[in-house]
Amino acid sequence: MVEQVTGHPAADWATSEALVVEQSRRIVPASSWMIDAARSALRSERVLQLLTPEDSRLTYPMELLLRDAAAEWIVQEDADRYRDGIRGVPMTWTGTRFVSDPGGRAATPVEPKIGSGDVEVRITTVHPVSGPLRLGSAAEAVLRAFTGGAPAGWGDAEPATSPWSADEITAYCRNRAPGRTQLVVVGGEVTGQLRVSPTDEGTIEETRLSGPGTLRPEDLTALAEQVSGSARLMLAAVHPGRQGGPRSARPTRPALPYGLLVGQEIVAARGVVHAERAPAARVTMLGSAAWCTLDGGRRPPYEQLADLLRHFGVSDTP
Repeated sequence: MVEQVTGHPAADWATSEALVVEQSRRIVPASSWMIDAARSALRSERVLQLLTPEDSRLTYPMELLLRDAAAEWIVQEDADRYRDGIRGVPMTWTGTRFVSDPGGRAATPVEPKIGSGDVEVRITTVHPVSGPLRLGSAAEAVLRAFTGGAPAGWGDAEPATSPWSADEITAYCRNRAPGRTQLVVVGGEVTGQLRVSPTDEGTIEETRLSGPGTLRPEDLTALAEQVSGSARLMLAAVHPGRQGGPRSARPTRPALPYGLLVGQEIVAARGVVHAERAPAARVTMLGSAAWCTLDGGRRPPYEQLADLLRHFGVSDTP
């Protein structure tokens, strides 16, 4: 089916354009092999394409891995039909990679039920060079909100088997600097990723976790208040395609943003009065940070989030 070129041990097909990895398992994790295959694809300027049956599901770390590596999830519907597992777009094999079928029509996303879907929390923290460095505090805060306890484990890949230790994580990331470090974090039904990027100004810590959709609005407000003194940004959203943990291959709407915490430094740049006038359903000042909730109003939450980011002069999201 394909002319084999230099590939990777995890790849079932390797061409000049793609590394294709077939996985027939029910749950596909971000294993060490998959992570290494993604890195190999990036280094060789090829796309990583994960090929699975329709009933396979992705763990949240695996979903993040595909996103970060600009990789694709290809779902095989039958012997000759394929589609993109995230976008629902029909795909076809060219001989060197899967591409969108120009004659196909994307599947209609399943409309989410009100209140359904797992909760995603993304927190960006910037640790200045001059201050002490302790990584993992944001992950600990998120896990306490979801489970009442600390994270259970961490590791380079799934399964994350090292017992949780913020001190060990900090030392591990220090030893790998100036390179970026990506780690898996787990605890109860919560899983996700910790990404640490050293820069000249300091260390950027990005915490991305997903857990059961059982958090109440007051729980998210309490979490925002807990991290308001250290976080640059925190975004909370509900994802209709992820229920009970893994991501299904059914096309769904993107994550629906619920709330955005804008940190003290960003608020200070334009003042508290400017923050209080943010275009959100509600704005709550948490000390010098602003917690803006989007669960209401007549405009879609995506548009509200875009307006919020423009209001605060923020070009990136957590």
